[in-house]
Amino acid sequence: QAIWLTSGRMAPPVLPARRRGAVTALTAAAAGLVALLGWGPSAPSFVLGQAPAFGRDAVVARRAEEEAGGTVVMEAPPSDEELEGFVSEDPRPVRRIRPKRERRGTLCYARRELNEEAERLRPYIEPLLMEKHLSIKEVTFVLNRQGRELRHLLYKPRKGLPVFTEHKVRRLCRRAKNEKGNRLIKYVRPQWLPPNAPGAPYPPPMKDFYAEVPPLGQSLPAAEEPAALPEADAEE
Repeated sequence: QAIWLTSGRMAPPVLPARRRGAVTALTAAAAGLVALLGWGPSAPSFVLGQAPAFGRDAVVARRAEEEAGGTVVMEAPPSDEELEGFVSEDPRPVRRIRPKRERRGTLCYARRELNEEAERLRPYIEPLLMEKHLSIKEVTFVLNRQGRELRHLLYKPRKGLPVFTEHKVRRLCRRAKNEKGNRLIKYVRPQWLPPNAPGAPYPPPMKDFYAEVPPLGQSLPAAEEPAALPEADAEE
């Protein structure tokens, strides 16, 4: 059926869907037949499974294979010595965004500095807790006695004295870790408990202490008798 447009001209006829499908199938079959029979430039590529080459590229590739005796020899890769001058020392030569822990003035930068500060002071605080079992107040007193030698290890030291406060020491113990990965704050002796007291309820992971008691059935050594006086002293 003819369709008339608004301009007065007749629109081209539209083929039905079945006829369009049949025409497409016939076109594809004809193209495959041409490739199989060698009637096109892509026939050798279609049959042998090689990439199609057209025009001058196909001639250059064929001549290169003929000169090489039918086999193409791959070029050997360069050695490591030859590549040393072209490799950058930076493991990440590509420009990247700096993380916040490296940007001065950010919260992540301050936290990183405080963690590194606690790690620098850990060798001085850990023996006081693990061996002497001191409290926060006692650890603060010991650190202030050597505050002149430890001031440079702080991230932002105080302007005046004392160099260390109880709050500062407590925060250092919360950030620092021992070899087992436990926070040093867990090994701080409570202020109301004496050090190395037998039967004291120390919180874990602190160990309990016991009094030295001799084994049962063992008699105490007898008191030594006084030595005899010399004869001259006895006559006097």
